[in-house]
Amino acid sequence: MKSYQQLADRWVKGNGDHLDDLDPADPGHVLAKLRLSTREDARAAVEEARGKSAEWGATPSPKRGAILLKAGELMESVAEDISELLTYEEGKTLPESRAEVARSCALFKFYGAMAYKLGGVTLPSSDPNTRLFTVRIPLGVVAIITPWNFPASIPAWKLAPALAAGNAAVFKPATKTPLTGAKILEVLEKAGLPPGVLSLVVGRGGEVGDEIVSHKDVRAVSLTGSTAVGAHVGKVLGSKDDFTRIQLELGGKNALVVDEGADLALAADLAVRGAFGLTGQSCTATSRLIVLEKAAGGLKEKLVERLKSWKLGPGTQAGVNMGPVVDPDQYRKDLDYIESGKGEGGKLIHGGRAAPPGLLIEPTVFDGVSPGMRIFDEEVFGPVLSLTEAESFDRALELVNSVDYGHTAGIVSNDNRRVNRFIDGVQAGVIKVNKPTVGLELQAPFGGFKKSGAGTWKEMGEEALEFYSAEKTVYLGY
Repeated sequence: MKSYQQLADRWVKGNGDHLDDLDPADPGHVLAKLRLSTREDARAAVEEARGKSAEWGATPSPKRGAILLKAGELMESVAEDISELLTYEEGKTLPESRAEVARSCALFKFYGAMAYKLGGVTLPSSDPNTRLFTVRIPLGVVAIITPWNFPASIPAWKLAPALAAGNAAVFKPATKTPLTGAKILEVLEKAGLPPGVLSLVVGRGGEVGDEIVSHKDVRAVSLTGSTAVGAHVGKVLGSKDDFTRIQLELGGKNALVVDEGADLALAADLAVRGAFGLTGQSCTATSRLIVLEKAAGGLKEKLVERLKSWKLGPGTQAGVNMGPVVDPDQYRKDLDYIESGKGEGGKLIHGGRAAPPGLLIEPTVFDGVSPGMRIFDEEVFGPVLSLTEAESFDRALELVNSVDYGHTAGIVSNDNRRVNRFIDGVQAGVIKVNKPTVGLELQAPFGGFKKSGAGTWKEMGEEALEFYSAEKTVYLGY
């Protein structure tokens, strides 16, 4: 059996409880035994970062960028090893892991290049003897808290701009996927990141997370996680004596609308990819399929036909379309939602059962789902898709906007007028037209509406650097 004990011993150095990092495809397979961090460990990590922040912030940004560019190149050289680790630890298929690691490499390269042009702007002054310009400076110490579902790319899209902007960082990955986070630190160390600029703490949110975000020296917190955790972090920051920046990417309940006259083969492909790729464990996953009545019959037939050929199994196995859910807790939660859907009147048209061995669940599709049902309103975060018919396009828009979340929303349509009405009327941070609700490009800003985010700072793109830096305005008279 594969072991990553050496990686854990090098990077996960807590003084707290013991934890076994398990393979969700084979829960008896222990990837590594590790020790969780304590409050004292978290406090020490912040203090170490504070001690290194001035030196790293004073390092010219092109030199910081060169380290990040090298990190991207080094990650590419070991991409297959990281992809295999990610699959063992999180459960997604190897092709999905390879795509995530490739994206992580690109993120380090993108922000490495951006560091070469990181600076302010020159503005015209109404006074002919004044030069007016801005400069950007680091914040100091930032906290990066990431989830288990994208244990390589989400840390990359937070850490890369944070380090490019000149901040020291304390990084808390999810306790379900700490080894992938450790591998990122290993790559950055080899690329030349000075010791102490980035620290890893692995522990429970209520202990380690609270200690980090409440620390007086932490100037910004970027968290991706559940809406409940985001609300808790917001309260913790609100109790501090001074203001701390917060960037939140939270839950989602994303809808894909299928219009009358749409390409139903395309719609079925997009729905399957969006709902069941990554085992449905994505905040941008297609959780609701809202179909105009005239398109419903044909779409259901194509949807079920595609799923009949799907193969489930360990993510390391060739030809597998969908791997296991991440751990027993998520497994039980997903099965509970399936039972809830049946109990509230949803009609199963595919799947709905556990598929042992391992933590496998069949791709599950419910028909006849309506607002008020848990599987319509709540984030499942698993391979469960709810189908709702709409009698009109206006009703379809209402249904899309009727939930508390607003991460992504998609439409499959050939009607240009309706597409533009959808773009204008949907309450979501990312709109997809004839595309799956999942999948983001690193050069474009990302952030959700309503309870899907704080509505403050965007992630990725050039906009991410704004969150991790402060701006000074200079009036230079001469």
